[in-house]
Amino acid sequence: MLLAQLPRATFYDRLQRKNKPDKYAALKVFIKKTFHDSYETYGYRRIHIMARKAGFKCSPNTVLRLMGQLDLSVTLYSRHTSGYHSYKGKVGTVNDNLLHQRFDAQEPFTVLHTDVTQVKLVDHSWG
Repeated sequence: MLLAQLPRATFYDRLQRKNKPDKYAALKVFIKKTFHDSYETYGYRRIHIMARKAGFKCSPNTVLRLMGQLDLSVTLYSRHTSGYHSYKGKVGTVNDNLLHQRFDAQEPFTVLHTDVTQVKLVDHSWG
């Protein structure tokens, strides 16, 4: 019984690839050591510079990919989690519903309300 419906060539290709040694094994060990020695504050750019100084020939994208495979990422600093947030909570006062208006219409055009906002016009008069 055949479990995986793979073409014959794909099956033997994957079998052959499984037996190949990992060409990034030494670089992975270096990345792990450098990352943990930096108290987990070095990102892929710094680790790439350190790897180049140590004699490894690799691109920054290779270091980034290997760090992803090893599940190494800097959690101390993140430009996405800190920054500007415009939400200030409840601002101003909410007036009481003195007219007892219903704002929960079930069908369209059964409850209509008017906006009485005044806007200052170009000639400085209120319209």
